[in-house]
Amino acid sequence: MINERIALVMLEGEVVNEPGDPHHTRHYYKSIQAFADASAKLCEERKFDRLKRFLIVAWTLFKDGNDTVRNGITNVYLFTLSRVMDQQRDAKVNIEPLMPRELRVEYARLHYVSGI
Repeated sequence: MINERIALVMLEGEVVNEPGDPHHTRHYYKSIQAFADASAKLCEERKFDRLKRFLIVAWTLFKDGNDTVRNGITNVYLFTLSRVMDQQRDAKVNIEPLMPRELRVEYARLHYVSGI
């Protein structure tokens, strides 16, 4: 199971000890937001081949992560990516087929929950 510390190593390659954050949760959320912003930039630049590698990392974190890691992927990473996908029609057409099935399901839940 991937916890926040392991996820940080996967995202950044290093873990900084912050006082008051013994489980690295706050640092993890900052890192996943930076990861999401980098993915959104790749979408805007239409570099979908590089984005596929980012999606594989996100899928690995989602598939093997604990609840906090999975929550970060859903509520930070996919939310940020969905903004770009909703604003640029061709981005959605190019990105959705690259997403692993589990991420597509979470994207659909995130996207359609506001309609309920």
